[in-house]
Amino acid sequence: MGLGYLRNLNSIDEFYFVAKPEVSGYFEKVYQEIKAMEKDLLRKLGEETIYSAKGHFKACDLRRQSITYTIWGCAIFNVIGIIGINPLFDKIFSALGLFGTIALLIWNEGEGKNYRALHKATAEKYLSLHKEIRSCFHLNNTSATQVEELSNKVITLDKAEKLEIPKLARISAKRSIEKTDPETDNWFLT
Repeated sequence: MGLGYLRNLNSIDEFYFVAKPEVSGYFEKVYQEIKAMEKDLLRKLGEETIYSAKGHFKACDLRRQSITYTIWGCAIFNVIGIIGINPLFDKIFSALGLFGTIALLIWNEGEGKNYRALHKATAEKYLSLHKEIRSCFHLNNTSATQVEELSNKVITLDKAEKLEIPKLARISAKRSIEKTDPETDNWFLT
């Protein structure tokens, strides 16, 4: 039983087409198993990238919301202090508004200035990679080389320096992804 000839063997796909008919059934089975493993890897990479992208987007949203609420809270305290309820309470509310505003300025200084921009940039990278993985998952002629390249891109992005996703953002991202939401295409859960 001959295995066939190996002309310029670059991938399992090329070998599949040059195998002799008597062994092509065996190689068909091996080929299908390899393709199934590639699909599983793409599914896992897709899941990982969408959770990371959504987590970074949620971190942006949480920071924006916390800044907005802090500003409005400080403004309300200052307005209550200006209106004048009781001289002691007026001073307390005004002091809370002042210290809250100072704390907000200090909190946004340094790394905080670019916090949302850095999270958004990282989220966009993960989302772009997720879309690339999704398109490869749905194509039938994806090669092992393409899958390996995508896997390496995910590994590289995971190792890159980036901000941590806060726990609340992770929980919010997980809820958002796992519920049936038209915003998120959960192709990797099928």
